[in-house]
Amino acid sequence: MAEIDELREQLADTRVELEKVKLRATTTLSGAEFLTLIMLAPVVAAFVILGIIIVWQTTSNPASVAPHLDIILVAYAIFATPTTAGLAAITGRFAKEGSGSNDN
Repeated sequence: MAEIDELREQLADTRVELEKVKLRATTTLSGAEFLTLIMLAPVVAAFVILGIIIVWQTTSNPASVAPHLDIILVAYAIFATPTTAGLAAITGRFAKEGSGSNDN
């Protein structure tokens, strides 16, 4: 009889540990994080598409792009700053949440 009680106690402990693991494994987004993702998605998409267009036009017609390539790359670099900052903010929030030191 003592073995059955011991097994029931172990089962209860295991269930509690399983619930704790399930709670840690879930990821939730706050409203600010969700809005940041929604606002940043078009910026990242435009950044990637602009990079593809620059490479495509430069390789397909270098004579017409070469005189303007320096200005195009400066504009691309200026556009890279807010994109990188936004991605860094999102990554920082997710890393903070993953380490368990979420201040929210």
